[in-house]
Amino acid sequence: MVISSEVQLSQLVIHKIADEGLITSTGSIDSLDDDLNQLLVKYFFKSFKEEERYQFLTEKEEEENEVYRLVGEIFDNPERLYDHSIRLASFLSAQSQHQNIKEGDFLVCHFEDCVIDDEVTDVIGMFKVENKETYIKIMGQGNDFNIISDEGISINKLDKGVLIFNTEKESGYRVLMVDITNKKSSAQYWQNDFLGLEKIRDEYFHTQNLINNIQEFAQEAFEPQEKPDKLSFVNESIDYLKENNFFNQQDFEEKVLQSPELIDRFENFQERKVEENPDMDADQFDISKPAIKNTKRFIRSVIKLDKNFHVYVHGNREKIIKGFDPEKKLNYYTLYFHEES
Repeated sequence: MVISSEVQLSQLVIHKIADEGLITSTGSIDSLDDDLNQLLVKYFFKSFKEEERYQFLTEKEEEENEVYRLVGEIFDNPERLYDHSIRLASFLSAQSQHQNIKEGDFLVCHFEDCVIDDEVTDVIGMFKVENKETYIKIMGQGNDFNIISDEGISINKLDKGVLIFNTEKESGYRVLMVDITNKKSSAQYWQNDFLGLEKIRDEYFHTQNLINNIQEFAQEAFEPQEKPDKLSFVNESIDYLKENNFFNQQDFEEKVLQSPELIDRFENFQERKVEENPDMDADQFDISKPAIKNTKRFIRSVIKLDKNFHVYVHGNREKIIKGFDPEKKLNYYTLYFHEES
């Protein structure tokens, strides 16, 4: 996301979630020099995707969302950040008892002069640092040098974080979240158990879900020997989304799927996904171009042939044909093209 040079980190509190329990700091950090302020703002903000938005579930299991309540009180009285940060840290510590959940530093921040949707507002940020990196430091005085190693926080990546903008409180605030270590179900405590967040069901949400479904359907619908067909289908689907501003499932089926059998299988697949998650029930919506940009890099469009060749498939399935040479007992591909570049 774009970080304005006007953003100021006005308060910072650091606690530690340790294996032996919660270790709280004695106070907040209220004064930082300009260089460190801007370095921390960049570190805290740059990992978030502004288009992928969340909101608080204002009630969790018929009880008021604890983080939502405490954040509201901090916005009303920023001078109480330290007191409420201890309550937030205690609540996080209580959600961190699973053996697969790592200990780490927990930081609570108050930022001023932040912008979202052209609105200037303040922001509460919460971050958990679970991974440290080893770095080498060279120390010297005059012509006498020494080298030591130490551990520190990498400013290039953020393990877990949330930015809560002081706007639209009634609907659960506007929230951005990141969790790069969310690979196991036990690690989902950050979004679900601690914060109690859900994705906002907007065009970004629906476009992202559709792309995920297209890739999953491709894995299910095509046999291993039909890999060119599978890659062609995925690429043609992405091209359809890039070339259109509005998604209509019937139009998509007619222009991309075409085959009645494939259309029927896709519709059954979509119905099954909606049964699993009713939030995915959307056969018409505006297409989000940022969602396409952010997910396309994860789409693999390459056929690996032993260790000798990689064939990149970008579309037009009719120009690549697979065969088998009985004399050499080897598979082969025939590629048709107009000119070599």
